[in-house]
Amino acid sequence: MIAARSISLAGTPATGRKRPGRIEKALLSLAALCLAQGGGPLDELPYPPAPPDPLSLLTALHKNLPANWRMGQPSVYLNIAQVKINIPDQWRGNPVAAAVSLCPWPEDDIWRQVRVFRLIMRYRQQDWPPYECRP
Repeated sequence: MIAARSISLAGTPATGRKRPGRIEKALLSLAALCLAQGGGPLDELPYPPAPPDPLSLLTALHKNLPANWRMGQPSVYLNIAQVKINIPDQWRGNPVAAAVSLCPWPEDDIWRQVRVFRLIMRYRQQDWPPYECRP
């Protein structure tokens, strides 16, 4: 008599169901172990630093600010402090170059609170690309 079940060449029964191989079993047990352990690399990520004190940031920027320019209130975007600088329309020049000259000196006290902040120059009703000040 002929057997009711036949085995295919790939090692799976002719019923169409596949048996898990050694690699699949190892991966499943590894995934289960990782889920059971908890923790992992996400627990080791550093906590983002606190934004700087807004008053000290404005004080640091005020030292290099021309007389008729205005600063907005500091805000935080993607955990980086930013300040919008309004440039008068009668001013002539490159707003990004002006942002470079507004950054505090490397010896300034603001760099003890923050490692980077952005200046957004607003000139002729347009926001220019942000410039990042670093020590």
